[in-house]
Amino acid sequence: MNQPSDRKQRSRKKILEAALHVFQREGYVGSGVDGIMEEAGMTSGAFYGHFDSKSEVLGSSLVQFFIEDQAAMGGALSKAETPEELINIMLRYLSSKHCEQVEAGCSIPPLLSDLGRADEQTKAQFEEVILWMTEQFAERSQNKFTKQEILASLALCFGGLALARAVESPALSRQILSACRKNLPLKKTE
Repeated sequence: MNQPSDRKQRSRKKILEAALHVFQREGYVGSGVDGIMEEAGMTSGAFYGHFDSKSEVLGSSLVQFFIEDQAAMGGALSKAETPEELINIMLRYLSSKHCEQVEAGCSIPPLLSDLGRADEQTKAQFEEVILWMTEQFAERSQNKFTKQEILASLALCFGGLALARAVESPALSRQILSACRKNLPLKKTE
């Protein structure tokens, strides 16, 4: 009885997953509905049975896969019990290994500039992710970290990773990541 609804949910999730992969690989602006649906293995016409626009997919895919990324990381952020564990999460985030994994890594850095030009709904969805992360860091640190320190650290992580991925020189990329790790505001409150 729930078969059509279940199938529709699976199709929607498949489209979101494909969209995020295409966005990470080609950027939001460089992608299109046809490419997303080709990646999903579905016809382009099926897209509009699930979404009204490509921008709707951007926000929805970020929220959906941020949740799944948390699960894939073993819920690392949710499981962190000390301020030191939270700092270690950020230090691993700013690693060369993570930097090299553009398509498999965090979806936020490759899409930051596109999110800045997104519609209000997409920005609101992304804001939910940032607010959730901020709350998690505050709670998990027993409020040792201020909201300002958390936001500055998140900005340094996302922006630093995006910058390190954007340069050609591996040496410069490593220097950028190292500078970000050394200057994390959360590390200064240890």
